[in-house]
Amino acid sequence: MMESFFKKCEIKVLFENKIVGETMQNNYNISHQSNRVELLETISPNLVIENFKGKNFEFACALAHSLCFRHGNIQMVHSKRFKELGSFELVVYYSNSYSIDKEIKEQIMFYHSQNNFDFEYPNPASIMQSANSYFSKKHPD
Repeated sequence: MMESFFKKCEIKVLFENKIVGETMQNNYNISHQSNRVELLETISPNLVIENFKGKNFEFACALAHSLCFRHGNIQMVHSKRFKELGSFELVVYYSNSYSIDKEIKEQIMFYHSQNNFDFEYPNPASIMQSANSYFSKKHPD
């Protein structure tokens, strides 16, 4: 179901295959009906990081979950809501071969706190719950 959902989305390429250090980046606008997010994808040898920005958090979660078929298991998530703008940023870390354990997660969170990034760290299972909420609503194709 998730992979077929991703195929129903309209994808506009902003750029692809941009080399940044030892990573490759791709940038897309992805839409499904009136929902749209900007996605910055960073690919390294063991980890893929998807950074979603938009206004419909549940739509981004549906996309994030649907990308597991391409990138592997969700290892970590952090997000921030910008209430004054009615928008959010959702960052999802994926891997099939690499595990972000508690120590690495704490290091990432410490880095964020040292740089005054005010993120929430939802459980990866909550992404699936929000995705299911999006899918449970009527979205005629």
